[in-house]
Amino acid sequence: MISTPSLARNFNQYSLNTTPEPLQVLFNKIKLKHYEELYEPEADGTASLQDDLNAVLEVLRDSDQSVNHLRYVWMALILSLSVEPTLEYYDPSNSLLKIIIKLLEEVLRETINFSSKSISITTDTLDNLINEIFKSHESYFQIKTANFQAISEALDVFYNALRVINYDQAVEAILEILDDCLEGYAIFPGSYGRRELFDWWLFEVVPASYNLLPPKTFYVVEGVENKEEINLRQTKLSRKIYNEILYTLQKYNKYILSNTGNMNIGSFKNPLKINNRPELSQLVEIK
Repeated sequence: MISTPSLARNFNQYSLNTTPEPLQVLFNKIKLKHYEELYEPEADGTASLQDDLNAVLEVLRDSDQSVNHLRYVWMALILSLSVEPTLEYYDPSNSLLKIIIKLLEEVLRETINFSSKSISITTDTLDNLINEIFKSHESYFQIKTANFQAISEALDVFYNALRVINYDQAVEAILEILDDCLEGYAIFPGSYGRRELFDWWLFEVVPASYNLLPPKTFYVVEGVENKEEINLRQTKLSRKIYNEILYTLQKYNKYILSNTGNMNIGSFKNPLKINNRPELSQLVEIK
C-alpha cells in the first residue's frame, strides 16, 4: 500500500494566487543565468540547471507535507498534460494517458477532501499502470515514423507522474520529469526553444503549482502546425480539471472561495482514503 501524507486538521492559512518572497528572489536570480543544458550560447559553464531546479523545488516545500504533496502532484499533472500531445501524435487512440491524468486528478481531489487520515493506493493499481506504460512503449515503437527518443522520454514522464503519488518519491520523480521535458525530447525534439520552455516552467508552472491553479498557457514549440490548437486544448483541459476539483470541494462544503475564484487550502480537512481500487479497465471513467 502506498500512502500519501494527510492534511493536518489545523494548519496556517495560506495566501494563494501570490508568489512568496523567497521564490520571487530566486526567480530574479535565475532569469539572469544561462545554462549549457538548455543550449544557450551565452552559457559560460558557471550555472547549474540541476542545482537551480532543486532550489526551486525546495522553496515550494512547506512545513506541512500534505501541502507539499498537493503542489508536486499538481505540477506533475501540468507537465503530463504538456507531454500528452507528443504521444497522441503517434497513437491518438491510446487511452492510457487519460487514465493516468484522471488518476492524478483523483489523488488531488481526494487528498483535499475531508473524511480520513490518508490516501492509500494499492501497489497493484500502480503496477498495472506501469505495465501498461511498458506495453505502450512496445506498441509505439511499431510505428515506422516514430521518434524513439521522444516516445521513450514522454512515456517516462507518465511513469514518473505515477511515482509522484508516493510522497517519498515525489521530488526525485519531479526532477526526472523535468529532465525529460527540459533537456529531453518529451515535449519536442532538438535544441531550439529550450530556454523558452524553461521560462514557461519557471514563471507559469511553478507559481501555478504553488497556488494550485491552472497555468495561463501551455508551452508548444514554434513550428508545430497546430500550435494554437494544442495550447488551447491543454489549457482548457487543465481548467476543466481544476473546476472539477472545485466542484467536489463545493459539494462537500469544505472550501472557501475568494472573489477571484482561488482555493483557500487552509480550510481543507483530512482526505478520503482510497482502498481496493478496481482493475485498470475500470479504474476511471474516461469522458
